[in-house]
Order: sequence, then C-alpha cells, then structure tokens
Amino acid sequence: MEQMRISSYCGGFTLYEVMISITAVGIISGLITVSLLPLLDRSEFVNTADQFKDTLRQAKWLALTKRKSHRINSDSGFLMLQKKSAGSYQTVSQEKIPEEISVSANRWPSFSAFGFASGGSIVIKNEDYSTKVVVSPIGRIRQTAVERK
Repeated sequence: MEQMRISSYCGGFTLYEVMISITAVGIISGLITVSLLPLLDRSEFVNTADQFKDTLRQAKWLALTKRKSHRINSDSGFLMLQKKSAGSYQTVSQEKIPEEISVSANRWPSFSAFGFASGGSIVIKNEDYSTKVVVSPIGRIRQTAVERK
C-alpha cells in the first residue's frame, strides 16, 4: 500500500505581507481624511448660513401669523429670534453659533405684522469662507454664493 503524503504547508499570508497591507491601508486612509477635512468645514459653514435663513423665514412667518413684529439678532455667540412686545424686543428662541464663525450685520432684519420688512444684510464668515444673507424691504430672503477666501 502506498502511503499518502500530507503537506505541513497550510497557505495563508506571511507576517511581512500582512504588515505591508496594513501600512498601505493606513496611508490611503490618511490621504483620504486629509482631502475630506475641507469639505467638512464647508459643510458646517453652509449649515450655519442655512440656520440663519431658516430663522429669518420663521421670523417672517411668525410676524404674519401672530401679527407682531419679529426680528433676528446675534449676541454673545447666539442667534436669537425676538418678538416686539410693549415697545421692546423679547427673545423667543436662541441657537448657538459655532465659535469659529463670525457674524455681523449692517442692519438686523425685522418683519412687520403687515408683511413688510426692514431690510438688511448679515455677513457670515470664518477663516476660509464667507457669504451674505440679504433681506429686501419686501421680505425676500436670499443668500449670496459661498466664497472661498
């Protein structure tokens, strides 16, 4: 009878092959991460600009439905929605603005109970991007293109 010969070699990868593969995956993931970080920064900036536009739309809607003047304002890193009551403005809601984003306005927009607006423009910027949210006297809300500095 013939005896079968059984090989002790089972296949698989050597330690060097595994180390090279892990190193290659690490280098590729590092390059991808570095290339995607600017997209994350831009996304956060665009979300903040959208937050301002949404708050303006809410102020406009509240002014028309509640028949009281509403405006937005920014103070101490917060975006505030305010309503006019007894000659002064009271804060209805406020949202935190990311610290790296600066906000300024030549005039903070407000909406009257009759559908008109006190127009103004809000400049939103950080170290990489800038945009403007503009409210016209008839209440139209628009945003300029996001510009890279």
